[in-house]
Amino acid sequence: MKAFFQAIGIHPGAASIPLARKRLLFFGLSAVAAFVTGFVAVSPHRAEWLIRNGGYYYMAGLFAGFIACATKVARPRAVVWRQWIRRPGWTGAVLLLAVAFTLWSDSYHHKILFDEYVLQATGFHLHATKEVGTVVRAYDLAGTWLPIDTFLDKRPYFFTFLLSLVHDLTGYRVANVFILNSLLTAFFYGLTYWFARALAGRAAGLLVVALLATMPLLGQNATSAGMEIHNLMMLVLVMVLALLYLRAPDADRLSLFCLGTVLLAQSRYESAIFVAPAAIVVVAGWVRARTVLLPWVAIVTPLLLIPYAWHNRVLSATPLLWQLGEGQTSRFALSYFPINLLGAFRFFFNFTNAVANSWYLSVLGFAGFGWVMWTLARTSRTWNSLRPPAQVALAFGLGVAGNFVMVQFYYWARFDDVVTSRFALPSSLILALLAGILVARLDLRWPAVRAAWLGLLVFLLVTDLPSLAYRLYTAQNVVMKEVEWESDFVRARPKEPRLIISNKSTIPWLLAEIPALIIGVARQRGDQIRYHLEQGTFHEIIVTQTLRPTSAMGDYGVDPADLLPENFRLETLVEKRFGGRMERVSRLVSVGPNIPAADQATSAAPKPVASTSAAPPSS
Repeated sequence: MKAFFQAIGIHPGAASIPLARKRLLFFGLSAVAAFVTGFVAVSPHRAEWLIRNGGYYYMAGLFAGFIACATKVARPRAVVWRQWIRRPGWTGAVLLLAVAFTLWSDSYHHKILFDEYVLQATGFHLHATKEVGTVVRAYDLAGTWLPIDTFLDKRPYFFTFLLSLVHDLTGYRVANVFILNSLLTAFFYGLTYWFARALAGRAAGLLVVALLATMPLLGQNATSAGMEIHNLMMLVLVMVLALLYLRAPDADRLSLFCLGTVLLAQSRYESAIFVAPAAIVVVAGWVRARTVLLPWVAIVTPLLLIPYAWHNRVLSATPLLWQLGEGQTSRFALSYFPINLLGAFRFFFNFTNAVANSWYLSVLGFAGFGWVMWTLARTSRTWNSLRPPAQVALAFGLGVAGNFVMVQFYYWARFDDVVTSRFALPSSLILALLAGILVARLDLRWPAVRAAWLGLLVFLLVTDLPSLAYRLYTAQNVVMKEVEWESDFVRARPKEPRLIISNKSTIPWLLAEIPALIIGVARQRGDQIRYHLEQGTFHEIIVTQTLRPTSAMGDYGVDPADLLPENFRLETLVEKRFGGRMERVSRLVSVGPNIPAADQATSAAPKPVASTSAAPPSS
């Protein structure tokens, strides 16, 4: 045991060795128990049941423990942080301006479909039932909106748990997710400035915030219903907690840091990779304190990661959740690497307004990366010679680098794709910090800070503001426009009980508490739909379908995937063109007797519809 301590640079007193040996033994047993329970003893089917029924209470206990530890750590320094909150000064004004600019830079909308609707449906179910699940079917029964069918989504559920808390406190609203992301954006900028100031000084800290605020990608996600801003905020929060721990290692700060790391692992799939940098920081704290700190929270931390392991195993055992493209058989493969790496290069150094990047941030960030690598190689500095902020930045920078490499092998992770650009956010954060380090060091000899701010102003006027005006990276989301148009049309009709038969997803309608089925299910439920239509359960049944070109003369026909059986009689209400296709909203008039399968197959081919300039026909 003494040799182990000496190997990592710790020379404890003889009296502390037995206690440290006992704590390390308990930690080892905890790690073994966590591995066996997470990956061996529990089947994926059983793990899914445990997450569904116990996931909310696990997350509630974890979050409550984090708040309790944070309160305990913050109380002794109340004078410092209260004074800053009361008198933030011009620094606070700059941070507030950054938040305002980010939220102004894009409109509040669902940006990534249908991922964001899935997150909202999970948050609603957590709020209503305290069970982890995504609602895909629900009905109004005697005035109660009752979920009928749910599934366990592949996404970690810390963000949706926070969303459910907002619903608990303010009442359920679809817009609550935008309020939550706006608040998380404010926390993100405050934490980023604090860490960047500790790393490179006040001026560099403000520059880092400005570089991030002027990147359209951050504004796009801050005004979305996704979990990317939450994940980014948690990453910076854990880096701040790591720095607090390294500055004054003690049991309370280590406990808070460990709980924050577990919460970060539950923020995105790949965020569990940051457990490794966290372990490096823990050992670095032992070296600084010259003793092994292992409070009970740290000892049971491996056990707290068991639900993440269960969730990952459920995902691995459910290929349907992978959403692979045609011809793809694996989520990760070497063949994805070249095209993903090319996409990353095109994102970081794109000079058009079609991608939500910031080439100015990329240029400064990669220049900072080169300078840091050259400095470390030239001076041969050791880990122990680095200041605590540099140690944290290096450890988590390596984690972000690992995250970057990992997603390059993922089947759908091209940074220059408007849907998957969000994967670049952690890398952009580290690039901003590297840019701050470079500018702060160069400012010792030249007016680098002023030059950097001047360059940012030129970038803002020449590139950024025109990009924000067009918002092509958001405007290309045609499916979002289709969903919103359908929703607006239906909402404008007289309010009455109605059922939606959707060709996209039931979730957007369920979030508005409107019952819905997908077309594939409706095909199989003709008798039940006819019964409810005759009984007046629904005064109106709306059907949405896509029309695609069928001839060079401009004729359109219903997409074969959206066809209903011939005994479903529809009356067209409205049609609208989106790009090269059209969307149709119809009313179900009646459902006749079932047609034999042979006859139904004969009539399944799409029939051309007259040119769209003609009056819309009934079908």
